[in-house]
Amino acid sequence: MMKTETFWKLIAQSIEEKDTLDKNDQGDRLMEILTPLDTKTVVGFHKRMVELRKALDFPMMRDIAFMMGYKENPTAYEGFRNWVISLGEAHYKKAKKSPAHLLTLKDPNLFVVGRPYFPDLNFVSSGAFYTKTDKGILDWEGELEKFNTRQPVRSTSRSDSRIEKGKDIDR
Repeated sequence: MMKTETFWKLIAQSIEEKDTLDKNDQGDRLMEILTPLDTKTVVGFHKRMVELRKALDFPMMRDIAFMMGYKENPTAYEGFRNWVISLGEAHYKKAKKSPAHLLTLKDPNLFVVGRPYFPDLNFVSSGAFYTKTDKGILDWEGELEKFNTRQPVRSTSRSDSRIEKGKDIDR
């Protein structure tokens, strides 16, 4: 998985390079930044983004998302957490520590067409992969799966062999 520091550097670069007030432009910049990188790095970026988003899934963050208009919609809540990530490391850390920090943000550069929502962050890594490789969604999913299965292979233990023979291991 991509190092957290590298992930945040890429997010910072995408913020610096966006040309307009439209936060979606940040997604375009990020895709351009990721496209020349190798597939393992692009997959690592995606995995780190998913991990950081999961870390924002806690009751107080849900309450703030609700207050900011996202009700109980899981897709909208995911887009909201993506938006928090897209703000960069400093805002992410403040929001994780105190989600109410997000209610204080007023700068229009921080929003997507006036809203705290950025679902496109889900697609920048896959978009970079498609652009780089001319491959499709099944290939992308295959790359993600390869990353998921890169765990040390466990040798067959005695209890595993008893399971294979249909024996009860609790005896």
